[in-house]
Amino acid sequence: MAREPQSQTSLVDRLIASLQQDEFVLYAQAIMPLVPQNGERPFQEIFVRFKEEDTKLLPPGTFFPVLEECQLLPYLDRWVANRLARWVRSAVGVKPDWVIPRNNVNLSEATLADPDYGQYVCKYVDDSYLSDGALGFEVALESAVAHEVSLRKLMAEVRPYGCSLTLSGFDGSKASFSELKDLAPNFIKISTASVAPAELPEINRECQTLGIKTIAEHVESSQMLLHLRQSKIDFVQGFEISPVKPL
Repeated sequence: MAREPQSQTSLVDRLIASLQQDEFVLYAQAIMPLVPQNGERPFQEIFVRFKEEDTKLLPPGTFFPVLEECQLLPYLDRWVANRLARWVRSAVGVKPDWVIPRNNVNLSEATLADPDYGQYVCKYVDDSYLSDGALGFEVALESAVAHEVSLRKLMAEVRPYGCSLTLSGFDGSKASFSELKDLAPNFIKISTASVAPAELPEINRECQTLGIKTIAEHVESSQMLLHLRQSKIDFVQGFEISPVKPL
């Protein structure tokens, strides 16, 4: 067997140590409702970054493939749930009347295949104010279809705690709508970079018929934002709305 390059080995060792020593960093980007409603909590997607010893932040593409290759993504996804719960507990401790936002965390395919992840999350949800809609999971539609049985099991475990499901990578095709009916997400994400603007109103109408709310992501211009308002999309996300900020 060929030896793993020294630089690769060093990075793997560094990532494992960072998971053990709490050296990743959480970031968030707002998901804004186009028609705000009274009492609706803020909504955001959670991202994770790897913090090097010299405090420089590396982009996700630098370490995710390494974690995936070494089968470490489930450990990272557990770390995210743990760290998010700690953040919420800390914030509530400082300000008891703080409105806890809805937090979407991304799950890897390897985590979907982890039979114990649901129970792990339920422990943190129960102990850290993350119930009643404060925690949601975002899964790529392709991954959700490939791991449908595991995803159904996970959601059956966490939905009693108010956890939601968002499916990303939705293209509005007939096949994807058929998959929505089987997977029953709370939200779907439509990329404005890959779906024609003219298709958005009909996609939105069909999702509303199914009781699914829509999120348009990669919103980068005021013109696109206006079109999304006219299409009656429920939520929007992108740099026109908000940058990605440290949590």
